[in-house]
Order: sequence, then C-alpha cells, then structure tokens
Amino acid sequence: MSKLHLLDLEPELDYILICLHTALEDYRLAYFINKKLNLSLKRRDSDLDFKENGASYALYEYCDKAFFLTYNLIANKYLGVKYTTSKKNALFYNTLLGETKVSYLINDKKKVDYFLKISGDVSLHKTNCIIEKLNTIPQIVTCYTTAPKNIKQNAHLIF
Repeated sequence: MSKLHLLDLEPELDYILICLHTALEDYRLAYFINKKLNLSLKRRDSDLDFKENGASYALYEYCDKAFFLTYNLIANKYLGVKYTTSKKNALFYNTLLGETKVSYLINDKKKVDYFLKISGDVSLHKTNCIIEKLNTIPQIVTCYTTAPKNIKQNAHLIF
C-alpha cells in the first residue's frame, strides 16, 4: 500500500524589512540613503507592476557583491489618476474629469511610505547600525524593522 506525502512549502523569507516614514520623493530618498549608507541605489528599468489594480511601484536596487547583500527601496504608495468624461446631463458637458486612486503595496502598512528590503545574511548589529544611520537623515520621520512573516501580502515583496 502506497502512502501519499504532502509537502507544505512556504517561501523562505531571508530578508529584513525596514519601514520608512517620509514625505520625500523616491529619487530624493534614494539619494539620501546612498549618501548615508554609502550605497549606489539605482532605479530599475522596470517598476513593480500589478496588473489587477493597475498600480506601479517605484523600485531601486543595489547589489553589494562584497557582502552578498541586495538592497531594494520600494515605494508603498501609488497615486494613479483615472480619467473619465462627464455625462450628458452634467453642467460642463464632455469635460475630462480626473479621479485620484491610491493603492498600497502592503495594505497592512498603509502609513509606511517606503520599504528598504535587505536580502541576504544580515546580522542584528548591522541592522541596528543601518536604522541608526537612517534616523539621522532629517527628512525621515522614523524608521524601524518589521517581521516579514507578519505581513499578509509578503508575496508582493518577492521579486
């Protein structure tokens, strides 16, 4: 008699996730992070696109080959504008109307503006040093780590 064995495979979350709260644009934040952490974050040719909601999130990347680490700066918020024309009975007939639509990469963390994902083997000491340096950037209100396993949409962070 044969037995059926099922394996429950969950993706291994071998990265740390730092939440950043700031009003900076993505390119300015990448500049300040590069300067403070001595990195070279560059915008990828393709953003993180989701077809189901039409959202596209800015994505910056840097590979540290000396320490086998990959840094990704990911925007959590997408502001899209949906254009429609006004109806026949409207006061301004046939006018182009724009409606702003806000989408979040991680719905659990709507107050977070950006995520800094560091993939690889990062020690707790190095993580704390990174957070201390990021907190010295005046435009960053606060930053902290969060456990990736506690995020419901952690599949959005696997790319």
